[in-house]
Amino acid sequence: MDRAEKILAIATYAIAAVAVVLTSLQPGLGTARLGALEIAVIVCAALPAGFLLTFSLFGLVSYFVFIPSLSHDGHLFARVHGPHLLHPLTTSVVLGVLALSVVSRSPLVWGLWILLMLVFAVHTALIVRRVRAEHLMDGTNGDETGLPLLLLNLILGGELMTIAAGARPLAPWKLHTLPEHTWIVDVRTGPEFHWNRLRSAENYPFGAGVIDAAKNRPKDAPVLVVCFSGHRSPPVAVMLRKLGFTNVYNLNWGLLYLLLLERGRKTPGPLGLIRSFGASQPLKGDIKAFTLGYSILGALTAVGAPVECFVLKKQIAIAQSVLGGAIGITGLTLGILSFLALGKNFRPFMAPKVNSTLVTTGIYKYIRHPMYIGTILALLGLVVAFGSLLVIPAWLGVAILYLIKIEKEEPLLLEKFPDYAEYRRRTWHMIPYIY
Repeated sequence: MDRAEKILAIATYAIAAVAVVLTSLQPGLGTARLGALEIAVIVCAALPAGFLLTFSLFGLVSYFVFIPSLSHDGHLFARVHGPHLLHPLTTSVVLGVLALSVVSRSPLVWGLWILLMLVFAVHTALIVRRVRAEHLMDGTNGDETGLPLLLLNLILGGELMTIAAGARPLAPWKLHTLPEHTWIVDVRTGPEFHWNRLRSAENYPFGAGVIDAAKNRPKDAPVLVVCFSGHRSPPVAVMLRKLGFTNVYNLNWGLLYLLLLERGRKTPGPLGLIRSFGASQPLKGDIKAFTLGYSILGALTAVGAPVECFVLKKQIAIAQSVLGGAIGITGLTLGILSFLALGKNFRPFMAPKVNSTLVTTGIYKYIRHPMYIGTILALLGLVVAFGSLLVIPAWLGVAILYLIKIEKEEPLLLEKFPDYAEYRRRTWHMIPYIY
């Protein structure tokens, strides 16, 4: 994502957060009787919002938990997958705020939703312009993938669009059910294709050249379209369906989940996964269980706090909501500042990237693990704002796992960076003058 896209993404979530706070502070919320039309709008907005939110968060967390360490091409994944991972999540936020606007009946909240829609439209337009420009740079005719398909993929996510177009989603563990003569269309970039691929796959970056290749193939032959995380393949799968192919499959969740299932095993045959020569790097003490642990507990805290408040119909004092919001915004701010300072050095695992550098500027000038305390505070803000008690153990689990992670991570950083000992001497772990 470029700078403008990042700013618009942050603005989208900031506006949504303000709308949620204003709605929660509204007196008599939920006591007014809703009309049939209002109920219909809420259902039509909330159901797809919940669906997109669930699948987007699951895909996003899984992506960062299980992505392998790359030495040279790691930047491709953040650049290529970022919009496709985050934009369906943003769509769910826009739909969710629409439902809130109907429930609140507040002109101010409605105004925020209109502003949110404008920001969302501009953000989508910028992503489409950049992605289509990248298609042309990779030798793809911009009309091959099609603007409507690209928009649907960005806004709704690949699975919905693929099913609606008649292509069949295929789970990674069902790959063996395809015949060996299946035409495998890999739509990733060249370096990604070199890193790992299915043995008989053919590379068509972003679908470039696939129309010409399809002319001499029987329309009833099975076709499997794959990418890394399942976000770039759906438009090409839909396009092949439009070209008349009757047995088109899209690999759900991409090669990412296949890599996870294989666990380094070698699978024979044309549908087997092969890896390139030394493109991946060893994790060097990386413990994925920690990342998976605090990711799951963090998701339980983030989702469980508002659900508990809604189900139990808790009445939250205004002062408590304001306090929780202030804590949460502080945590989000720390997290954003940390992410911006790290740049390409960001990695959720304990072991630093092979080609990473030591960051000692920005927020890292004062504390060594600001993203950890930012996440802890952001989740604490949710717990306080919604008056949640049931998710406190999950939040405590997140905090404890982060503290353990710090103790295990610092020796790795000392080994990796010669200047880390001096940097550690003049900085704090997470809280200046305390810890």
